[in-house]
Amino acid sequence: MKFTKTAVAVAVAGLAAAPMIASADTVLSGDVQIMLEGSDADGDEADPTITADDVRFGINASHTLNSGLTGYGNLRWDINSLSNSETNPPDSDDSTKGRNYADEVYVGIKGGFGDLRFGEVPLAVEYGQLANDIYDIGDEVNGGMSYEGTFGPIGLLANFSPDNNRGQLGVGAKFNMAGFGFGIGYETRELANSAIDRDYQTLAVGASYGIAGFDLAAHYYTREIDDIDDTGEGFAVQAGYGIGDFSGTITYAHNEGEDGFVTAAGAAGQEWDADNDIIRLDLAYDLGGNMEVSTRIENNDDADETAWRLKLAKGF
Repeated sequence: MKFTKTAVAVAVAGLAAAPMIASADTVLSGDVQIMLEGSDADGDEADPTITADDVRFGINASHTLNSGLTGYGNLRWDINSLSNSETNPPDSDDSTKGRNYADEVYVGIKGGFGDLRFGEVPLAVEYGQLANDIYDIGDEVNGGMSYEGTFGPIGLLANFSPDNNRGQLGVGAKFNMAGFGFGIGYETRELANSAIDRDYQTLAVGASYGIAGFDLAAHYYTREIDDIDDTGEGFAVQAGYGIGDFSGTITYAHNEGEDGFVTAAGAAGQEWDADNDIIRLDLAYDLGGNMEVSTRIENNDDADETAWRLKLAKGF
C-alpha cells in the first residue's frame, strides 16, 4: 500500500515551510523479505538458516516548482535484519546480521530537459550491463551528480563524482525500440582503498530482446588499471520467461583477470576473480497484493559451491 502524507508533512515541517510543501506528494514504501537459505561447498553441506534479505523503508517526495519543473528527494533506510538482531558494521558480509544504514539518498530537478540529480546517482557504465549483476561492473556512487535525458528511443546519461568522493566520471547511451534494446557505458574512477595513485577504466556493452513473454540479454565488459598491461574482462547471458503470475530466469556469468591485473586489484581493495563461472536459476510467483514467493539456486564454479534459498517477500 502506498499513500500520500501531504497533511502530515505540512504539520511536521511547520508553518514556515507550508507554502513549499503544500503541493508535495510524499510516498512511504518498504519491503520485508525473509528467506530460508543453505549451501553445499565442496561436499560440505551447511545447515539451513532463516535470515533477512531486504528489510527497508523509504520516503520519496516530489512537488512542482515555481518554474514548472519538478523537484524531488528520496531517502531509504535499510535494516536488513530479523527482530532484535545484532547489527553488522558497514563493511561486514555476514548475512545473518543486519546492516542499518541510509541508502538511495538523493535530490534532484527534472522536466522536459531531462533529470539532474545530486547524491547517490545512476551509473552510466551500467547502461551496458543488461544481463543481471552477478558480477556488478560498477560500484555505487553516493556523492555525485548526474544528468539523464531521453530523446525518443535514445537515452543518455552522464555522471560525475569529485576526487574527495569517488573520483569518477562516466558516460552512457542506450536505444530501445520494438522490443530490442542496446546499451553502452564507460567510466573511469580512482581505485578504492588504494595506497597507490591509480585509476581504472571500465567499458560495457550489451543487448536485449523481448517478445511474447520471453526475454534475452547479454553483455560484455572489460576493465583496465593504469600502468598494468593485463586486463580483466567478463560476460553474462540471460534468458527469462514470464506467463501470468509466474516468471523464471537463468543466468550464466563469466569473469576473469590476468595475474597482474588481479594482484593490483586485490592490493587496491577491489574484488576480482582470476577465472570464475557462476550459473543461477531464479523462479518467482506473484501471490498478489504486492507479495511474492521465490527461489534461487546458484552454482559457483571457482568456490565449488552450490547455494539455494526460498524467500517470501511483501512490499508495502
